[in-house]
Amino acid sequence: MIGGGLAGCASATSLAARGWQVQLLERHDQLAQEASGNPQGVLYLKLSAHGTALSQMILSGFGYTRRQLEHLQRGLDWDGCGVLQLAFNTKEAERQAQLAAAFPADLLHVLDQPHAQALAGIGLEHGGLFYPEGGWVHPPALCQWQAKHSQIQVMTHQEVLELRRVDQQWQAWDGERMLASAAVVILAGAAEIKRFPASAELPLKRIRGQITRLPQTAHSQSLATVVCAEGYVAPPRQGEHTLGASFDFKSQDLTPTTAEHAGNLAMLREISSDLLQRLNAEQLPLDSLQGRAAFRCTSPDYLPIVGPLADPEAFAETYAALGKDARQVPDLPCPWLDGLYINSGHGSRGLITAPLSGELLAAWLENEPLPLPRSVAEACHPNRFALRRLIRGKA
Repeated sequence: MIGGGLAGCASATSLAARGWQVQLLERHDQLAQEASGNPQGVLYLKLSAHGTALSQMILSGFGYTRRQLEHLQRGLDWDGCGVLQLAFNTKEAERQAQLAAAFPADLLHVLDQPHAQALAGIGLEHGGLFYPEGGWVHPPALCQWQAKHSQIQVMTHQEVLELRRVDQQWQAWDGERMLASAAVVILAGAAEIKRFPASAELPLKRIRGQITRLPQTAHSQSLATVVCAEGYVAPPRQGEHTLGASFDFKSQDLTPTTAEHAGNLAMLREISSDLLQRLNAEQLPLDSLQGRAAFRCTSPDYLPIVGPLADPEAFAETYAALGKDARQVPDLPCPWLDGLYINSGHGSRGLITAPLSGELLAAWLENEPLPLPRSVAEACHPNRFALRRLIRGKA
């Protein structure tokens, strides 16, 4: 297993539960140090009323993650305090009404402004959509619990720069020495996996996000639920509220900036000017604010990339006929790279999609019934991008 964030730890625990001996290689000094390292992540279901593959994945993943969280310490590691998504304009209100008509009320329901304000415990200008089973999670705690399985060996300070295939084994090398060897390797290192030839062509994109940590005050602790608009703010954990998160598609620098702290405070103002005042946020010097930045790793269709990897060149050659006629179904075996799998591309939904993706990988490897409809599993399959490229080649 290469990568010790949400995707890697989830994959490791799913395989360990089935009796596998797992070596989990992490390049940092401990688990969950990159995008999985924020103090509070939100269990937020961004659904579609039209039953898309992404919506089905989110719905199934949410239920699976919620069951896993019961093993953690409530209030410190997670809190099912609910999530309120504000109807901050007419378009959003219409979208929320469609969702409320499409899903059961115990999953989500619309609240008018007075009820939303009473539930949140702070002043709000809008009502919104409430997810009573949502909440916040401390992602490192989930990763650490998953990796504590007796069948998992966590190996820190191990940066894999090269994969070699020798005698039906995959060898992980740091350039000078072999770090580990196994018949099966799972690449779960977010966009860093593009360094390996087998996954280099996958369209993984890094998006910088910065969160701001604001000290709890006597007046801010009344916030009783996560509240979201363009950003989010969570009830306090260990004396701090988490606020965020920015989206920066260009910067490759992970040093927190005052400009993005200012942007996060502007998002907070849109969520609740009352909470902004309760936190004395506008009186805090920007250069004194604490936070952290990390890269989300996302795919063009926002679905995670989960499953076995094929040889890119051999795949293009084997199915070249699809470039001339996409209706053809060539009766040729896929040129798989035996024992090489991926779990990546979770974007800002990793808390919801990564744990179930670990189960999906385990099902592929153990030849079990899939934990998702086959159409959803295929929508997450790594080969989807190579297939689309071939078909577009027709034009």
